[in-house]
Amino acid sequence: MPKVLWEQFNNLSHKTVCQNIVDTIGRVFSVDLAILLTINPLNQERQHFITYKSAEIFSSKDYEFFKQIALDTESVLVVNDINTDRQWQEKYQSNFTHHQGKVCSVLAVPLTCQHNFQAYISLYSCQKPRIWQQEDVGLAMMMAAQAGLAISQTYAYEDMKALAQREVTLNRITAVIRSSLEPQAIYNAIVTELGTTLEVDGCSLSLWTKNDRYMLCVGLYKSDESLIIPQETKNWQRSTISLVPIADNPLLQRLIKDREPVCLSDLQQEQDLARFDLPWRSQSRALLIVPLIFDGEIMGSITLRETNNSRHWRSSEIELAKAVASQAAIAVNQSRLYETSRRQAIQLQVSENKVKELNNYLTESILKRFLPEVIANQAATGMLTLDLSPEPHLITVLFCDLVGFTKLSSQLEVDILSELLNEYLEAMTQAIFDHSGTVDKFVGDGVMALFGAPEELPLCQQARRAIATAKTMQHYLLPINRKWRAKGVWQAGEIADLQLRCGIHQGRAVVGMFGGKQRKDYTAIGKVVNIAARLQQIASPNSILLSETVFNCLEKADRKETKAQYVKLKGIKPDFCCYSLSMVDS
Repeated sequence: MPKVLWEQFNNLSHKTVCQNIVDTIGRVFSVDLAILLTINPLNQERQHFITYKSAEIFSSKDYEFFKQIALDTESVLVVNDINTDRQWQEKYQSNFTHHQGKVCSVLAVPLTCQHNFQAYISLYSCQKPRIWQQEDVGLAMMMAAQAGLAISQTYAYEDMKALAQREVTLNRITAVIRSSLEPQAIYNAIVTELGTTLEVDGCSLSLWTKNDRYMLCVGLYKSDESLIIPQETKNWQRSTISLVPIADNPLLQRLIKDREPVCLSDLQQEQDLARFDLPWRSQSRALLIVPLIFDGEIMGSITLRETNNSRHWRSSEIELAKAVASQAAIAVNQSRLYETSRRQAIQLQVSENKVKELNNYLTESILKRFLPEVIANQAATGMLTLDLSPEPHLITVLFCDLVGFTKLSSQLEVDILSELLNEYLEAMTQAIFDHSGTVDKFVGDGVMALFGAPEELPLCQQARRAIATAKTMQHYLLPINRKWRAKGVWQAGEIADLQLRCGIHQGRAVVGMFGGKQRKDYTAIGKVVNIAARLQQIASPNSILLSETVFNCLEKADRKETKAQYVKLKGIKPDFCCYSLSMVDS
């Protein structure tokens, strides 16, 4: 019989094994009532397993009575008649006061394994006494020995199962933490994994510190899906804030003080504590609250609850909850770091966008006004560094204007004149940009251009580009004349075609941004600018006056096309040597 008993109970859960033991022993001895009391050696949890023969004598309503009469005697107790047994009456009779007529005889045997008490079995004969034979006692002791071994194995099995379950749960939570950067997904995974593993009615993750006024629920699991409160709703928002301030909550104050889990097996026995919870847990019967601790400070808590039934929280369950809380604390800290980094990244992106907008503004509104588009874009993207603070540079300056523009202005209507002038200035600007020059300024019909600033160039290359620009200006002026002649603006004998004249000089000048806070302009200041302007003023129509410095940069073949002359420039030393060059190619 014991061998059959052992094989039948192998690899079953603790509850199943214990219930089968009490059912089997009760059936073998044909007793009216059998009670098996087990005491977990780790946490001293007491569990009762009961079987009875007739519903006429007992019912499920007698459960509390059964718990009272369960015996935990450390030796075999044989009572044939409780009414005549003196030892029984002195030691145990008080437990049977309310059911005096139901119990007549008792046989109680302890269940041990390796000299450790695992459980106690009590067999009861009711309504009439029973004489327990020596064979009954021997069989009971033999079955108790085998049952004690079976129960011991169930404890070991459940400990191993709890350990494996703990590792699986922690691995799942760790995997979620590592695979997701979304805080809400992590919080939901933590409460769902822990809640389903421990088979509780509800599990929540709340964030708070001892200095906060209220606790905030960030993750919520409920075993009853029909009771789930949709997030982003008023009910959810109301349910995530605790009703009682943290400072007035004795459960949280105990958590802050001890930094250890708070276990409440039955809130009906502690009515004064039953109200200290979130709204959705107002019907809690049992609670397990575990702190989230990071760097020695509490940053929140995990709460497990039972709604209608009391629950003795096992040490394995508490240890699992503590391990999950440790992982949750790390996850919360990581999510906060991630959120901080995310906000900083957004701020950085906003700053970068502002810088980009500023660069675009500078490119479109400032740089492209006086620099060729290629150079302006390079400067805006950082490919070309432009130092626009005033500094000395060796540059080449070109001045050009229209011959007789003052007279022309008095002969044309204002709208026609403005249209003509804009078309002319656009063509001159394009000519300057074609040869990588810089537009310094417009003065009426006059145009000033620089070569060698802000983009530095060899002096001879500057000079050649300036001369090429002047000739391109003349080339771009031809279609303008044809267009306005076709429109009838140039009337024979009254208005002649537009003609250019240019002056070019090379030398040292201070170049950069000049002006005040309200306005600044990029320009060049120095004697070289004045000389270039004077040369342009005395140049003949359709010709360029080059200073000797510029002339020396020409190739020998190009020098043959020039004519030397000495001129007197206002404010400049007399007999200034210059060279005249036709804008029209021969």
